[in-house]
Amino acid sequence: MVFNTDVATEVVKYARIVSEAGFTKGTWGNISVYLGDFIYITPSGYPYDLLKPEDIIVVDKQGNKLYGSLKPSSELPLHIEIYNNRKDINAIIHTHPVYSTVISLTVSEIPPIVEDAVMILGERLRVSEYALPGSWELAKNAFIALGQNNCVFLRNHGLVCVGENLHEAFIATQVAEKTAQIYIEALKIGKVIEIPQEHAKVLREKYLTSYKQK
Repeated sequence: MVFNTDVATEVVKYARIVSEAGFTKGTWGNISVYLGDFIYITPSGYPYDLLKPEDIIVVDKQGNKLYGSLKPSSELPLHIEIYNNRKDINAIIHTHPVYSTVISLTVSEIPPIVEDAVMILGERLRVSEYALPGSWELAKNAFIALGQNNCVFLRNHGLVCVGENLHEAFIATQVAEKTAQIYIEALKIGKVIEIPQEHAKVLREKYLTSYKQK
């Protein structure tokens, strides 16, 4: 393989963006891009503010390291599981935002409540079953709960968002955290009124087929 510096630079760029947005603290969270059967992923336990393109690790879809002197993220199985099963996904951002993490502790899903979330993320945003971080069990549980959506909340853990590219995955992260906050605040007031299921399906389909720019 030939190391793609542009891809590695993009991963570093978004690592800093999610850190500056407050979606993760310290060395937690991980980001990857899938390109030509190779996964470019952030290293394990390495501060985002010190990260350089040459620090990004490259592995194949079986997890074999092909480039880099550092260890890949401990959540590599999660990334492999998603890329192996979602051919429409080329980027993954895993973070630990406050409201999304609260959702991961308290409910099994966020129903369709706001239109942008339904369109960008999916009709019902699910929380995966708990498993130890970095395990294949967590990876499989996450993929099951993700389904064809663009986000999944990891039980007692955090948030995973996916997209065709890192920009799309980051927008999904922003919308998921905002939706989590809206849902939590709405529940404080009373009963949450859901978007009718038939309308939610129309909204999601419209986004995927006509609203979203190719």
